[in-house]
Amino acid sequence: MKYRDIEYTYEEWTTWNNKKANGFTCNDESLLSHVNTVSFSTSTISDMQDKIDYYLDNIEKCKESKKLSDLASEVFYETLNYKGD
Repeated sequence: MKYRDIEYTYEEWTTWNNKKANGFTCNDESLLSHVNTVSFSTSTISDMQDKIDYYLDNIEKCKESKKLSDLASEVFYETLNYKGD
């Protein structure tokens, strides 16, 4: 499926308790390059389109938010003297 040149998929599955479920997933790298997210899902096509609209129409806001989030993570790990796993 495609909306505003952004690809996303519709999926159906069975839950752990044997109930049918469905939803929409987007992992478009060009759309998500400005956020700390590699994919997102919604339960309705309308919600999917709203999220795509948000990411496309607020690129500068998303870039700034990502920059602040990255900085916060950096400072957090520096204060812990975190050396990795």
